[in-house]
Amino acid sequence: MGTLLQVPSDRDRDRALDIFDRVTEKAGIGSHGLTLGVTGIGGTATAVFPFVQDDEGMAANGSDLYVFCDLLAIAVSGAHPSGLILRTMGQPQVVRGWKFIDGDPTPLNRAQAFDAYTIHPNSDGPLIPPPGTEYADAPVIHI
Repeated sequence: MGTLLQVPSDRDRDRALDIFDRVTEKAGIGSHGLTLGVTGIGGTATAVFPFVQDDEGMAANGSDLYVFCDLLAIAVSGAHPSGLILRTMGQPQVVRGWKFIDGDPTPLNRAQAFDAYTIHPNSDGPLIPPPGTEYADAPVIHI
C-alpha cells in the first residue's frame, strides 16, 4: 500500500532547499550521508543522500538530491514526525541528528542522537552502533 504523506507547499519546498544548503554547508569537507525519515499513515518514508564535499564543491547524484529534497519538503511542512541524520565517514564515523518540531530542524545533543539511533524503531530493542561510531552534538540550523 505505501505510506500516506501530506503534499508540501511551494513554501515548504523553498524552506527544504534552504535547510538542505545549510546542513550540507555544516557537514564540511569529506564523505557524508544524509538520511531522512518521515512517518505518515502506514509507515515511514526514508530518503538517503550520499555526497562528497571538497574545496571545489559537492559531488552527488542529482536524482538522489531530487528525491531527498522532495521528502525534506514534507518534513518541513510540520505535518509528520520527522528526523534527519548526518553521517560523516571516517575513523571515527561521526553521527549528528535533528528532529523536526513544527517543521523546524531541532538539533539533538550527542546523548539524544545516540538514543535516537540505537533503538530499533519496530521493537524498541537496542541496536548496537557500528564499531568506530561517535555521536556528536548537531549544529543549529538557522532558517
